[in-house]
Amino acid sequence: MENRTAFTPALRPFDDTDVTTWELPEGAIARLGQGSLLAIEFSNDGEYLCLASGIGFWIYDTETLTPRALWGTETGKMQVATFSYDAQWIATGDIDGYLRVWDTQNGQCITQIDWGSTRQYKKNILHVHFSLDGQRLSASGFGHSAVYDWRTNPDVPIASFTLEDPKLDDYKKDGRIDDRYFPNALSSDGNLLAYVSSPNTVTLSDINTGEQIAHLTGHPAPVHSLRFSPCGQYLAGANLGTTVQVWNIQNESLETAPITYQGKRVKIAYTPDGILRVADIYKGKVIIWDSSKQEKLNTFNCSGVASLRARFSNDASQFAIFYIDNKIQIWKAGTPSTRVLYFDSNGPVYSVEFLQDGSTLVSSHWGWVGKLFWNIATRKTHRIFPSVTERPTLRRTVALSPCEELLATDADEGNIKIWDIASETLVAELTGHKYVIAMKFSPTGKYLVSAGTEGELFVWNVVHWKKQHSLQMPEKELSEFPKGAIVARWAMGDIRVAFHPDGNRVAAISYNDKARIWDVESGEHLSTLPLPENMEDAPMYKGEPGSIQLGKDPDKIPRVDKVLLRSIAFSPCGTVIACGRLYEVILWDAASSQIRMVISLSEACRQPCALAFSPCGGYLAVGSWWCGTEKVPIQLWKITTGECIHTYWGHYTDIQDLAFSPDGTLLASGSHDSTILLWDLKPFINS
Repeated sequence: MENRTAFTPALRPFDDTDVTTWELPEGAIARLGQGSLLAIEFSNDGEYLCLASGIGFWIYDTETLTPRALWGTETGKMQVATFSYDAQWIATGDIDGYLRVWDTQNGQCITQIDWGSTRQYKKNILHVHFSLDGQRLSASGFGHSAVYDWRTNPDVPIASFTLEDPKLDDYKKDGRIDDRYFPNALSSDGNLLAYVSSPNTVTLSDINTGEQIAHLTGHPAPVHSLRFSPCGQYLAGANLGTTVQVWNIQNESLETAPITYQGKRVKIAYTPDGILRVADIYKGKVIIWDSSKQEKLNTFNCSGVASLRARFSNDASQFAIFYIDNKIQIWKAGTPSTRVLYFDSNGPVYSVEFLQDGSTLVSSHWGWVGKLFWNIATRKTHRIFPSVTERPTLRRTVALSPCEELLATDADEGNIKIWDIASETLVAELTGHKYVIAMKFSPTGKYLVSAGTEGELFVWNVVHWKKQHSLQMPEKELSEFPKGAIVARWAMGDIRVAFHPDGNRVAAISYNDKARIWDVESGEHLSTLPLPENMEDAPMYKGEPGSIQLGKDPDKIPRVDKVLLRSIAFSPCGTVIACGRLYEVILWDAASSQIRMVISLSEACRQPCALAFSPCGGYLAVGSWWCGTEKVPIQLWKITTGECIHTYWGHYTDIQDLAFSPDGTLLASGSHDSTILLWDLKPFINS
């Protein structure tokens, strides 16, 4: 079958490279980070890379290594994105179970298909393939595979296969769940589908008749990659370890004995003349093999610590691999060396904080990447802390001292490490927690408060780095939560802390239904903040009429959700304390501990997990966890009136943290989608 005429995608000019301004949501002036990189695919001719991320999919030119387009930002949450053979279309699969096709001539979505998986939390589409003529499209993920004649009848699959009650543990290995299990492959003529039908079996089905024509076994389980040979006679598979096998489809038998390679994992692809190539990925190198002859074709050293994202081009002439220091290394057959492009993927954002002069934003990310210092003017990182190549393992929690000289980070084994930022030297190491989940320096810089998963709060004297107090959050019997309440078990030990501006008081919330305040100097418990059970408990209920109605009928909110407090903050002047819980934000008078106001939140913002007061104290920004909407809202509330003055829509999943710039003109929002958005506040706030 001959390929049709190749299309050239309609891309941005080569000189338009400021990706921080591409496809921004309304009200945003910049996006820091390009989203979590989830998949890499080459175009069939090898001229472009398609990079699926949590905010859409990016197209890069492989010759110049420059970004050329960002599409799909309306929906985001891409798990995979792949070109058709003629580059006219790109198919994407997302975590919500939607298969979409995009026209590369204008970047528009022309088809959306509900993939059909009914398993909650298991809708992720992990594999997508076009047939050679572009007419058929296959998708697979957790125990489900389907093929669509997407151009003529996208609503009904022409083939669909679902496993009965698959157990994920049967399809992963050594605790690894990040590789792409439940793969599928389409034959070049688009008539055969290969898919995983059990941990030990790959089944081939005739798409036109639905007949299962072969069951291929004899390989180590589980398989994470499948590829048809160009002639259609063979099917190659690679498992979650480093074993590769080739089946003879006609004989339903292994063509060759399985070959186990020595690296950590492998990727496979066929050349046009039917040679199977294998990329054997080690910790510090990649070896490209001719599998049939067992000859090494090339070896190149890795430029960093390799992630799970790696891919051959369709003709096996190129290979790309992503490293967790944000580099994609590209190998091309017949060239003396590899090339590297930079993709700004730093992992889910846990915290954001402006330095006092407003010129720099510090962000903390889940994982090892370190703490990033962003130049607001250039919108680029001017520093990664620590700067060494082999960084120590830093987890998600970070605290910056008010003098901006010290950085506290949590590390493995529950330790807290105190760093001198200028010299990048370790000042102190604090022990006592099993896991650290929150830290804050006092505004005076005299104390550091840390919270652990066992419900403990430690107050550290910064001068001597000695533990001054141990404050135990009251225990809550797990039996009070409904059996099987996942959210309750997750929240056990999840503590948030906030300091009063004078540095003498600290407020903390945990999984239970109370917010408590302590005197930091003495360790004395000062007060427990009351929570409203109904509208009569608050002098003012503000918000949208529909959400206020929930306050009139609190029984509509499950008890397990009502008691979970999610965020807490003091106003800059210290007179108001704000706390978020399901469907509402509670405002207390800090002096009397009496409720001032309850702000009822809309359905889309019902889990207020990030709060930030404006520098003037007159406004409160509220960010939510994802609640089923296409995008997650950030709302601006005027404290004096309880009025929502604006809602920003931009992130695709949980808002983890919010921070106002010192002059009150910018709001930074950090999200689990691995990006930070900078929002222009000038039209709405008079700071």
